[in-house]
Amino acid sequence: MYDESPVPRADLLAMISDEISEVYPDYGIKKTEALAVRVLEDLYILARCAISKCRLTYTDAIILRGYGNRQNGKWLDDVYGFAISPLGFPDLTMLVVNAATGQPSEDAFEARRSKLSEIQVSEVPREQNRCIWFDGYEAVLGPLEPIPKEYHYARSVMPEPPLETEIRRAVSNAIQRVNGVGKVTMKFGKEYAGSGSYSELCLLTSQLLKKQKGRCALTGQPFEKRSAAEGGVQDDRMSLDRIDNSHGYYDGNVQLVTQFANRARGQMSVEEARRRLIQHEEP
Repeated sequence: MYDESPVPRADLLAMISDEISEVYPDYGIKKTEALAVRVLEDLYILARCAISKCRLTYTDAIILRGYGNRQNGKWLDDVYGFAISPLGFPDLTMLVVNAATGQPSEDAFEARRSKLSEIQVSEVPREQNRCIWFDGYEAVLGPLEPIPKEYHYARSVMPEPPLETEIRRAVSNAIQRVNGVGKVTMKFGKEYAGSGSYSELCLLTSQLLKKQKGRCALTGQPFEKRSAAEGGVQDDRMSLDRIDNSHGYYDGNVQLVTQFANRARGQMSVEEARRRLIQHEEP
C-alpha cells in the first residue's frame, strides 16, 4: 500500500478502526474511534522519527504524544498491530527506546515479536536502520514534520548497518573515555566540557569518515569494520581522537584514527605522531 498516493485521514482512521474491532469486539464505537485516533497520531510520531533518521526515548515520545506513561512502551504494540502491519510498513515501533537500555521494553518487544518475526533483541539496531532508510512513509501519510532535534536520542547516519554500528561504537567509547558515564550522558552530552551530544558526534563521525576516505588520519590505514568475533583486527578499528586533548570532542577538534594510533599518539602532537608513525600516506 505504501507505493500509492497519500491516503486521506478519514480512510486511515476507518482502516485502523476495522483492525481494532477484530481484536476488541466488546469496545463501544466511541471507544474504538478514540483508540483509532490515538493509534493514528502515534503512527505519525513514529513515521516522523523515520524521516528524521532518529530514535527517541519513551519519555520524549510521551512529551510529543501529550499523554502516557514514560516508562511503558506497550502503546507501540497497538500501533504495530492496528496500523503498521496492515499498511505494510517496516516495524517502526523499534525507533522508540527505553533511555536506560537503548532498547524497546522487554514487554513491548516480546508482544510484538510473536506478531512480526523471530528477530532477536541483539538485531534491533539493524532493524531500526532498515526502518529509518525506508522512504515510503510520506507516500501514504502525506508530508511529515521532522522530530525536533532536542528530542533525538540518537541519529542514524549511514544506510549500511555494519558501518552505522562501527560509528556508534566509536562514539560510545569516546564518551566513556572522557567521563566513564553511560547512555544517560550520551543523551544530554554537554556534561563533558566542549563536546557534542551523542547524536551530534555520530553525525560528525560519519562526515569525517567520508572526508578521510575511510582511513586513519595519522597512518593512512583503512579502518577495520569487523568485530573480533568476525575475525577483524581490533587495533585497526575506528577511534575518535581529539586534536587538542585539553578540549572536548567537537567539530574541528576531532579526527578519526585507528585504536592503535590513538594509543600510540598519547600526548604527542599530531605532527609528531605522524612523524613517528612512518607508515602514514595521504589517501
